[in-house]
Amino acid sequence: MAVKEKSRNSRGILPGDLAWALLFLGFAAFIAVPATNALFVGWTARAPYAMGFAKFALLATMGEFLAIRLRMGHYESPKGLVAKMAAWGVIGVLVVLMFQLFSAGVGGAQARGYLPAAPGFEGSLLSAFLTSAIMNLTFGPVFMACHRVSDAYIEARASGGRKGPREIVAAIDWPRFIALVVGRTIPLFWIPAHTLTFLLPGEYRILAAAFLSIALGVILSLAKGGRPEGLRP
Repeated sequence: MAVKEKSRNSRGILPGDLAWALLFLGFAAFIAVPATNALFVGWTARAPYAMGFAKFALLATMGEFLAIRLRMGHYESPKGLVAKMAAWGVIGVLVVLMFQLFSAGVGGAQARGYLPAAPGFEGSLLSAFLTSAIMNLTFGPVFMACHRVSDAYIEARASGGRKGPREIVAAIDWPRFIALVVGRTIPLFWIPAHTLTFLLPGEYRILAAAFLSIALGVILSLAKGGRPEGLRP
């Protein structure tokens, strides 16, 4: 019990921290090295949905592991890990589609005078901001809420529970979700972050979104409740 308690309150570097960092750096190196970068860009162009699934399944799950480390002081496998990875992969597929829909939609609305437009870099920045803001204020809250429900359902099933949809929804801390995820992270983090993302060439947007999915995994995991152990003074 003493060993477990010490682990739960660990503030130092754990072996899992090194493993997490090496996995992240390995993925980043695969993207950065010219030879493997060409493979990555080619795969993304030929199979965007499959690549979106794979990138989110890996990186967002890494975010969940990191959230557990911050919240509890040690690493442990999330309940229903395989199902959660599959759920993140489905989110990756949706993000690939939503990036195309919102980018093309904003561009079309600007061309028809329904949204403001400008020339040069200012125009590109305005388009990126409008795309990010509209996407995050419409699709963003809905998909995050759906993920929260599916996540709670997966955890309940993994724990042997048989809760129905009504019980799952009722058990979620919605005030915390609205205050943290919707009220804070969308205007203060996601809109600026995706504005920068939509300034990138098309083939790198989903890559940036995949890296941001680490933050998404952390945010949605911490939104469940509980102050991060690793962030306490």
